[in-house]
Amino acid sequence: MDKWLNHPTALKIVSVVLGLILFAMVHIDPQTSPQTTASSVDTKVIEAATIVPAGLDQSKYVMTAMEPTVTKLVVEGSISKLMAASTDDYVVSVDLTNAKPGPQELPLAVKLPRGIKEVQLSPRTVVVQIEEIVTKSFDVQIITEGEPAEGYVMGTPSILTENGSAVEVTLPKDDMERVGVVAVTLNVQDEDKTVSNKKAKVVVYDSEGVEITGAFVTPSTIHAEVPITLPFKQVPLQIRYSGTLDDNLSLVSVRPTIENITVYAQQDKLDTIQVYDGAVLDLSKVKESGKMKVKATPIDGIQAVSPGEIELDVVVERTATRTLDNLRISVVGAPAGMKAVMRTPESGRMSLQLSGAEAVLADVKETDVVITANVEGLAPGVHTVPLELELPPYIEAVLNDGQPLTASIEIVDESAPSGGGETEPPEDIEVGGTPTETPDPGEENTNNSGGSGNETAEEGGTSGGDGRNTGTRSLTT
Repeated sequence: MDKWLNHPTALKIVSVVLGLILFAMVHIDPQTSPQTTASSVDTKVIEAATIVPAGLDQSKYVMTAMEPTVTKLVVEGSISKLMAASTDDYVVSVDLTNAKPGPQELPLAVKLPRGIKEVQLSPRTVVVQIEEIVTKSFDVQIITEGEPAEGYVMGTPSILTENGSAVEVTLPKDDMERVGVVAVTLNVQDEDKTVSNKKAKVVVYDSEGVEITGAFVTPSTIHAEVPITLPFKQVPLQIRYSGTLDDNLSLVSVRPTIENITVYAQQDKLDTIQVYDGAVLDLSKVKESGKMKVKATPIDGIQAVSPGEIELDVVVERTATRTLDNLRISVVGAPAGMKAVMRTPESGRMSLQLSGAEAVLADVKETDVVITANVEGLAPGVHTVPLELELPPYIEAVLNDGQPLTASIEIVDESAPSGGGETEPPEDIEVGGTPTETPDPGEENTNNSGGSGNETAEEGGTSGGDGRNTGTRSLTT
């Protein structure tokens, strides 16, 4: 051994080894940890993963609450797979397949992308509230907002949907008990025409008028309408006439299918309207009995009429004549301090030939014919005064050669001294005066427009005669 140590080569080797040991002891830090090999595995933390409910029978139940709604999820996987997966690929769900009404705690399930595993899920359970749902039928109401334009009025709102106003509302049982009204809303502010919405949204409100969110309504929209019109009212309908019937025809009746008509106008004008007579029947177009239609047009400040067309049931017959005798003539309008004395005729009565349909003439009585002599404004002296006739509907007076009926009446000043001792007729004579020639029933009759024009539409009132010719045949009395 001593021989080997004394060998020069051995000494050199030992020196080198000791030098390396000393170098290592000086330059190597004992606290330095050994370097680790780079790893390809990483973790990912999703602080608020949304919890998705699944499997609930939505025809019977609804989930009204869930606590919590998110959970913390920690996963692990290769860096490449973690980077390739999106947040939506991490699904945390609660299975409600076997859930029953009421609160309950259920476990959470996690579905992860391939190659990624769950490290942590917190919390692992969730509390859900399940309620039974019910369906009930309601009639939709229309709620209006605002006021129409000045001078216009709002009519009754209506539902125009084919199936009417009924809708089906589906809600949790507890919420259904809070339902106050189901309605649509239409805004009528400053409107001057009808407001219509074919797809008005149906909203469910509670008893305090607050919308109940989450209600399922079938159908969800309806067609609603609110009429906006001028002020209106219904008034009696009176038919007027134009033209003339054929010579051998006379009216028996003209009856509208409606008695009243709706007129629209500004309120001040509407207040003055008592009857509507804007519908005119052209008698020249009437050739036989039957149905006819006439237009109802706006007149005299009326801005609209409803309906715009009126159907009439018109009955005509062949014309006949009839003579009424001993008809009294009433004198009206004598000035104060004056009296009217009938001179011609002295009897104050006259005969009058009438024409019209046979069925109408047969019902005419003497009291139906009013003959009046108006002496208003006449000075003292003898005057020829025209006679005014009021006749039943569809009846006319037959005049001799078309000459008007007149009577001779003397206006006497009662305050003037009497002279000559002439005896005057009694003061209480109310009638007098016949035509200078009494028509011959056998003569051909002529046209007359002596209708009074005061009758109602149902009775066939006119604003003049019906323009027919008479004399085709006679009735005797």
